[in-house]
Amino acid sequence: MISNSFLDNGFNDIIGFNSRIGPLKSFGLDSEGPYSTNSSDATPVAPVNNSQISLNDESKSHTNFLGALKEWAIVCRALESGNQILLFRKGGIMEFRNGFELKFKNFFLFPTFEHQAKESIRMEYHDALDELNRNNGLDDTKTLPDSNNKSEITSFVEITHFSEVSDVTTLKKLENFHIWTDDYLKTRFDYNPKKPLYLLLLRVYKLNNPLRITNKPGWVGCKSWIQIDSNDQELIPYFENHIPEMPFEYLKSISKPCIDDNNFNKLSEKVRSII
Repeated sequence: MISNSFLDNGFNDIIGFNSRIGPLKSFGLDSEGPYSTNSSDATPVAPVNNSQISLNDESKSHTNFLGALKEWAIVCRALESGNQILLFRKGGIMEFRNGFELKFKNFFLFPTFEHQAKESIRMEYHDALDELNRNNGLDDTKTLPDSNNKSEITSFVEITHFSEVSDVTTLKKLENFHIWTDDYLKTRFDYNPKKPLYLLLLRVYKLNNPLRITNKPGWVGCKSWIQIDSNDQELIPYFENHIPEMPFEYLKSISKPCIDDNNFNKLSEKVRSII
């Protein structure tokens, strides 16, 4: 059942943007050549299938908070570079009883170094993981918990599709749309077998300037979601000394989509044809 507040917030109104990006060879698409910057030339982004979406009641309140989804830093980079357009979630250890719940219609990506490991991602992304670890002062031979006092948020997303993955065969068919290994995803599928594995199809936007924010004790632990207080003093300068009524609409004005409209629609159609 879709909550009324979810619909009232305009979740269907996915706004199309164009950008200039590099070739998407990993998806088998020809993205070379310039893209129009005239929005009238763009192909509209496919709307969300609301029948597939369920939003937890917790999202109806907390209007002073901005949601952020904790995700491996290497996956955040892949999403921002256009090499990944979806996520699979089942819920962390702290969510074992309920499993994963979609609590926000759009949200920040919150990079985490906890639990990410080379053996869980494809070999061609190992060097990028090493670079991320070095830049953050971590030993790339170990999986270390997040310990930095501040985190840097560089992107946010809109959900364009949300549904359950029913079997591992489907996961195999989706291997061209993410950077994880088959073995890792099978492990995630088998974890907590009474709870479903969910697919989130994402439209990712790269912020023109990163948002740096001090980590809070409540953000620690193996959980999917954190909530960032929109009244946090560190956010006020970022929002030009005022918090807008629709912060993610404002963020769109100071960001760029990581994949242009036409290619995103093509990729979305391919994913939807599989699931």
